[in-house]
Amino acid sequence: MTSRDRRPTGPATAATLFLPLLLVLPGCSNGDEPEVPVVPTSGEPTEGDGTEAAGDPTASPTSTTGVPELCGDLASAGDVAQILQVPMQGETVRVYNDEFLPDSGRTGRLTCSYGVPEVPEGQTPPPTPPPVPLEIAVSGYTDAETAAGRIESTVDDAQAAGSVVTAQPVAGHDGFLLSDAEDVSFVVAADVRTYVITLRHGVVTAAAEPVVLVALATHLVGGEDTGTATSAPTSAPTDGASATPSATAP
Repeated sequence: MTSRDRRPTGPATAATLFLPLLLVLPGCSNGDEPEVPVVPTSGEPTEGDGTEAAGDPTASPTSTTGVPELCGDLASAGDVAQILQVPMQGETVRVYNDEFLPDSGRTGRLTCSYGVPEVPEGQTPPPTPPPVPLEIAVSGYTDAETAAGRIESTVDDAQAAGSVVTAQPVAGHDGFLLSDAEDVSFVVAADVRTYVITLRHGVVTAAAEPVVLVALATHLVGGEDTGTATSAPTSAPTDGASATPSATAP
């Protein structure tokens, strides 16, 4: 699996909150404040761009935004494959933002999309991007109370939109599973951070979805690994097709 940065070139308009899910549940998006993307920071300098970090990737977890700057510091492709027990073909795409409205309370946001279908060299990307198998977003806030409030509003919005909401604590934190017709997400606040994990239906079996989401959340918040990720089969029935989108999947 390769990895690339998505490099936004200008401010994005306000989307509707955290589980965009961007947040970002496809069905639960976070948007009470506009997200102003900046050129993502990588472990290598970019020629001619003084805003790129030329330095040590290990510095990112202690970023002043309160969130990691690299997907590998959040969950690597190997971590994801081990927990899901399903190989995902494609790229890992990273978007890092550290500019938000002052009154939003948010200090930074890292969104990592795993298994993004690659566009063959010389071909034009499709006008409508294919669905992403897994997306993880972490946001930093000025204090724990603000972070917890974001989870509350996300859950309320999901319920209002008709999603099935199930309380599911993880590593001592109050978390929630949010499921709609397209995907299932897990949202949780831990201190000054919020995490949103969105898994598309069909990547693993329905019975395995809550198992792997809780395992991913446990990995992210640094809780004890209970080993429950393998307590249910994760390979979804595919009728002869791959359980996850291939690089050329629509």
